[in-house]
Amino acid sequence: MKTIIISKKVTIFIISIILLLFFILYCHISIKKNEIAKVKDDILIVNDCDCEDTEKIEYEEFLKEKYNEKKLIALTFDDGPSKYTELLVNELSKRDVKATFFILGENAINRQDTLKIIYDAGNEIGIHSYKHKLFTKLKDDEIVEQISTTKDIIYNSTNTTPTLMRVPYGSINSRVSSVLKKEKLNNVLWSVDSKDWKFKNATKTYNYVMKNVKGNDIILMHDIFKPSVDAALRIVDKLQSDCYVFVTVSELENIKNSVKSNKTD
Repeated sequence: MKTIIISKKVTIFIISIILLLFFILYCHISIKKNEIAKVKDDILIVNDCDCEDTEKIEYEEFLKEKYNEKKLIALTFDDGPSKYTELLVNELSKRDVKATFFILGENAINRQDTLKIIYDAGNEIGIHSYKHKLFTKLKDDEIVEQISTTKDIIYNSTNTTPTLMRVPYGSINSRVSSVLKKEKLNNVLWSVDSKDWKFKNATKTYNYVMKNVKGNDIILMHDIFKPSVDAALRIVDKLQSDCYVFVTVSELENIKNSVKSNKTD
């Protein structure tokens, strides 16, 4: 009788050991599965519409890939800064979006704090002119004055010298181009005019842009109208949900040149 009792105890002990080993093995497998899943998550590319996790891949290669997919957008704003600009910059920052602002000197001189906010948020700043005059109707020295005065205002607020210019009305000719070259400025136009200056209505502006965006676009907007700010944020939210990536004008140009260079090599 005593032997039977001992055998039962041994049997229970052996079964307990086996169950414990199975439990340890199960836990080990579960941990490994979780580790594998985490690694997969870490290297997910935006092709799968995971637009947030890009830290594990080379950023430039990522942008090249998006460029080839026609999924880059450069959002630009003219004529500011205004009383709406800080709101716009804050909302763009929440969405991890950088834009390019072409500023008017006569507006910036009274809003240099806003100019610094634009810059400190990582946005790009270019010159639009001082008084939004038609450059093709100005003399060379008048163009230079429009540029240099605005350039000084930008430098005083950000301690940086702008290299981008958007001539008012997009009006340019060979003479104006020559002046800009001497001033070491690259003129930037656009591929999509939002016509926000015409509509002054957030829904109409949003619908018009969404109808005309084809990818790898430079979108022209203005941060001096509240409906334009509202439309811009709706545009960002929609395009980000479709896995578009927002870049500055300079980033877009650099990526475009890099892709073209690789194709010719």
